[in-house]
Amino acid sequence: MILNKELSMSLLSAWIADQNHPHRGRDKRTIPSAEEFAFFLDTMFQVTLLKEEGESATSSIAWISKEDFLNKETPKYRQSELCLYFDNPLNFTAKNLAKMSGISNGKTSVILAHGGKKKTEIWGICYFENVHNAMNEIPAGVDCSRHFSLDCPTITTLGVGALEVTRGNSRIGRIENGEFLISHPSLLTYDMAGKYLLRIINIEIEGNSRNYKNSSEAIIATTYFSCIEYLIEILSQRKQAAAIIIVPDKEMANNLYDTSWGVTGSLEIDVLQKNKINFANKSDLSGSLFGLAVSRSLTNRLRNIADLARMDGAVLLTPDFNVLAFGSKLKAKKWEGEIVEGGNVFPNASRPIDFKRLGTRHNSALNFVGALNGAVAFVSSSDGPIRILSKAEDKKMVLYWPDCRESMFK
Repeated sequence: MILNKELSMSLLSAWIADQNHPHRGRDKRTIPSAEEFAFFLDTMFQVTLLKEEGESATSSIAWISKEDFLNKETPKYRQSELCLYFDNPLNFTAKNLAKMSGISNGKTSVILAHGGKKKTEIWGICYFENVHNAMNEIPAGVDCSRHFSLDCPTITTLGVGALEVTRGNSRIGRIENGEFLISHPSLLTYDMAGKYLLRIINIEIEGNSRNYKNSSEAIIATTYFSCIEYLIEILSQRKQAAAIIIVPDKEMANNLYDTSWGVTGSLEIDVLQKNKINFANKSDLSGSLFGLAVSRSLTNRLRNIADLARMDGAVLLTPDFNVLAFGSKLKAKKWEGEIVEGGNVFPNASRPIDFKRLGTRHNSALNFVGALNGAVAFVSSSDGPIRILSKAEDKKMVLYWPDCRESMFK
């Protein structure tokens, strides 16, 4: 085996804890033994190290018996089986999975495998409907499309040495750089990093009530978050090193960066956001169709912003997503204040962070955020994580969230 036993045990423990969590509402499903899970995980890790036709092998595997698929999954979560069964099951090996590279993606399909100590087999391929996000959701459903992803341990390759473990539409965690990263709820909410984004567009929460001071602002906030989430999704997919910083005041930022790529004009993302909100308030079919058309344009424009982040240097945006500059060299003075991990749902929050090990891009963004009150930076690394930086409300420390990629929900 390549992976150490502690890594597989950490991941299996997270899967069991998720199933037993009193608030998840999970169905009780068969839990693989420690030996099965270690073999499953190690084989999938080996797949990430193989190439097929010159390309890195990709695959997504659900660990489930044919009996559980037919008796537990299909009756409750599927309109029909929607499955291809192999006449002659294949041995569950990294080599065989590499030969099948690309036929399953974890979004709309998974290869089905199961077994024990003596023999593990690949016995089928299951298909399902992708879960839509706020940007591309079709507000309608039909019986023939009622096929949910499987509620069993599923491992999907993300790149060389990188894996994602899920069940149904929930993410249990990732393996990256030899570490297991457990999933967490989205940080883009009004009581975590999201409140600093809301502050930059002048939306406030009513004390500790969890209600917006102006109820009509709820959909504005949701739309705003969905745009940010889409940008993060693109950066995550590309695994590129990049920095995108939302700047509350252009004039105050002028002396904090240099660029040969300063621009004027607009991608009119704010216009599209307003149209998306307007159509969301219409309940007729025409409103839904026009809303989808607006969402398509909105995702294209946001992708255009992510394209600008391909250049070396930071992309600077206004709160309404207008581009101030790209390829920017940040030149704020070194932040000498405290750097603290932002609040989250885990007990290890508020730990001091050593930023020296994170490199120039992260430290430049840290200095910029420290110098410009209200700025929010998203800094991605080629090795996976996308970090958020923003100054605390008391302005005495910079808050840091280690990874804002969509996490608990796929």
